[in-house]
Amino acid sequence: MNILLTGASGFIGRWLVQRLVTEHELFCLTRNESALPPHPNVHPVCQDLAAPIDTARLPSAVDAIIHLAQSRHYRRFPEQAQDIFQVNTASTARLLDYGREAKVKTFLLASSGGVCGYQPRPIVETDPPAPLNFYLASKYAAECLVNAYADHCAAVTLRYFFVYGEGQRDMFMPSLVGRVLDGTPVIIAGKTGVTMNPIHVSDAVEATTRALHLQRSDTINVAGPDVVSVFEVAAMIGQLTGKAPVYAHEPDKGPLAMVASIEKMKLALGVSPRVSLKEGLDRLVGDIVGGRARTPS
Repeated sequence: MNILLTGASGFIGRWLVQRLVTEHELFCLTRNESALPPHPNVHPVCQDLAAPIDTARLPSAVDAIIHLAQSRHYRRFPEQAQDIFQVNTASTARLLDYGREAKVKTFLLASSGGVCGYQPRPIVETDPPAPLNFYLASKYAAECLVNAYADHCAAVTLRYFFVYGEGQRDMFMPSLVGRVLDGTPVIIAGKTGVTMNPIHVSDAVEATTRALHLQRSDTINVAGPDVVSVFEVAAMIGQLTGKAPVYAHEPDKGPLAMVASIEKMKLALGVSPRVSLKEGLDRLVGDIVGGRARTPS
């Protein structure tokens, strides 16, 4: 396949490139060409997705578009609202229009499980949207744009839930590991904090790869097999590191659950997660501890 990939130098993107590069031609839109691996099948295209896309530098025909990129300023609302919107939403519209001209067969959007907010039961793909913030609203808006192109290609949205793994930094799971290692309090709402079912990046990449071959439009949750609370995750990290977590409890905010049903992922993609949370955390902890050991003091 000829695949146009955004977010190739991001966390999921780096893993995905390694998975796809030996069998496919990858045209990678990136702001940092040096972050891409040197390989004859990797073709960097320097592009800031906050700006209009220069389609003249893109291939005239592609089989699939995988839109993983998100605004690097996603935490800075409202100061960076325009960048968040341009990268997460407006660039999706531009890529969809380019894909129509390029006769794309599959358009795959990376979205977030958070678009449905907190739910008292496992979230299914048909639940009504309830974005909790501007970032999630921009992601849901992008989903709506993708769905509008269902007559032109297989318009696929993957909603990732708490993807984690080796090489990840400054996100939820590695931040928890860092807090336990440093003795910094882990903030817990109520007694246990948010309940979730995180997925290891290798399983998320497997689901993404399988989705490239879907023949029809769909929205699919991508999440892991183990349902845990923040309190339980911190306790597991404590066991792996030999350091007892320090907790700081905030007032109870009511039921906080963001747990995905993964039945459609199993049925439509044929993916059952292979990496348990315990194994995945063990890998992540080893990666972070090893990285600290290699960093000069």
